[in-house]
Amino acid sequence: MNLERQLLAQFATDHPAEVASALAAMSHREAALVLGDLAPAAAASLLHYLPSLSAALALEQLAAEDAAAILIVVRPDIAAAILRTTPNERQAAVVECFPERRQAVIANLLIYAEDTAGALMDPHVLTASEQEPVHQVLARLQRNPAHALYYLYVVADDQRLVGVVNMRELMGARPNASLASVCTRRVASIAASATWQTVVEHPAWGSVHALPVVDTAGQFIGVLRYETVRALERRRAGDTLADSGLQTASALGELFGLGLRGIFQWPASGIAGSPGKRES
Repeated sequence: MNLERQLLAQFATDHPAEVASALAAMSHREAALVLGDLAPAAAASLLHYLPSLSAALALEQLAAEDAAAILIVVRPDIAAAILRTTPNERQAAVVECFPERRQAVIANLLIYAEDTAGALMDPHVLTASEQEPVHQVLARLQRNPAHALYYLYVVADDQRLVGVVNMRELMGARPNASLASVCTRRVASIAASATWQTVVEHPAWGSVHALPVVDTAGQFIGVLRYETVRALERRRAGDTLADSGLQTASALGELFGLGLRGIFQWPASGIAGSPGKRES
């Protein structure tokens, strides 16, 4: 990797929101050049800050397998939102490049209409049976920490949501106690078909960091994260990516047109703060 690409990759890692803002101000082809120049994980981090349509249009400029390599790393709900705005033929070509399990997850999310709870949820969340002992659940959480939230959702044998326990309570419980004896039975949830207005206005957000999503049978199918809902609220209010990324867009453009001179102009841009102010 040459120096320009290394600097771009580092800048994207350190300032993903600013780089995403710059991408939104570029043409779709220019944005695709940036995404394609980054490792899939670095490119994926930018998609968390890009509007779904902008991300979809940029990814359409890449080969299907290259777009899939980026979307595989993105959180499933974000990947589904991007694919939902992608033409059907292209969508199918990209999804075909996913591993089989990822294809199934994305297909389940695409069932739900845009901006409903089902479309916005994260399906990759660990649950536990109400009959499981605490020590067994904790061992499973240690093996899968990436899928743990602030809470553990407790389900019956038929996957119906029956309770919730926060991680602090779980770690302080007796190892041999069953989850049924330590979980809270009254748990707020939201239907997968709930509209974005219902999602944003749900009263439980005043006291929880995540909200379980259930289907028509009351079965647990995923979780809505607080950060996802706040991002939806800002987008619906028109408060999306700020125009402060215009200077960054110019610098990124120079990366491809003028080389290193453009890169070293970044610290002088509005992203780094006012002249003379050092970042701690």
